Amino acid sequence: MPVQTVVLEELGFNEVKLIDSTRSGAEGKFELKGIFGEPALYRIRLGDQVMLFVVDAEHIKLTSSWSDPGNYVAKGSPGSSSLSIFRKHYLEVSEEMIALEMAADSLSFSDADSLQTMVHEDLKQKSLAFVAYIKGFSDTTKSLPVALYAASKLLSYDNEAEYITAFASGLSKRFPDSRLSSDFKAKAREYAAVAQGASGPKLGTTAPEFSLQTPDERTVSLSSFRGKYVLVDFWASWCPPCRAENPNVVAAYQAFKNKNFTVLGVSLDQDKSKWREAINKDELTWTHVSDLKGWQSDVAELYGLRAIPANFLLDPSGKIIAIDLRGPDLMRTLAARIVVSDSTTTNTSGATLSAPKAQK
Repeated sequence: MPVQTVVLEELGFNEVKLIDSTRSGAEGKFELKGIFGEPALYRIRLGDQVMLFVVDAEHIKLTSSWSDPGNYVAKGSPGSSSLSIFRKHYLEVSEEMIALEMAADSLSFSDADSLQTMVHEDLKQKSLAFVAYIKGFSDTTKSLPVALYAASKLLSYDNEAEYITAFASGLSKRFPDSRLSSDFKAKAREYAAVAQGASGPKLGTTAPEFSLQTPDERTVSLSSFRGKYVLVDFWASWCPPCRAENPNVVAAYQAFKNKNFTVLGVSLDQDKSKWREAINKDELTWTHVSDLKGWQSDVAELYGLRAIPANFLLDPSGKIIAIDLRGPDLMRTLAARIVVSDSTTTNTSGATLSAPKAQK
């Protein structure tokens, strides 16, 4: 097999640290080194592939395939084994919910009311069970990085501020004297503040109009994207959580850019050169705009931002249909919304027909 560049990074809530890098051998084997401190979540980047695992011992062995590196067997790391179990179930249920959401959307074009009701109820119950599973895993795992990783998945769900606050307050007793716990508590406070009184636009409303300049000083207006699904993505080059989320946005863009979808990146940068550098380094190939005012940005105030990354998914009419989508939730929502819409056609009598397409 070809030799690959391999990069090891530590993932915190406020920063991503480069720990080590190497090249794989001809047989696909490699070894990475770092300094072991308190248990933490790490990421290995193998080209376009990613492995998430926990460093909770001095010597850890992960065995996987290059075609599916996330599906590994861990030796010497209880946290990695726990994380692998959680991620496998999380991704499986996410795929099931995508299929149900696609079925629900396709049935909305038919007269099968009883079948619609059944599918929507099934989706509701599965969603409730899904959230309960995440909470149960977060509350019971003995690995702090895994507990925080699982709980962070609820930050993209509405009405979970009460649980997140309670979970965060219990971390000191479960995992005393931890930097990761302190960082998560700060993130939980941000989440609660947004949930309790965000002044920005709400779901179902039309996204506020704005016009900003691109790095090459062209003026672009949000309304110029009408007719497409648009992810208005707020970020900044200096924001580690934003940079860590960028690969997910890139993956979503690549998957749906030919299905009437695009991304509009809105940066809270102040330094144009660093903004440009981050765009190029993270391979963000969509339109980018900024007023280079940082947190003093008029658009940040208009959208009620209290933390980044933040995003708003707009439908072709400019209406907000989702807020703050992360990781698998972004891909799941786009698949449910866009794939069904893309498969909808109109016959000569004006009746709307829908036939969901098979996913690759």
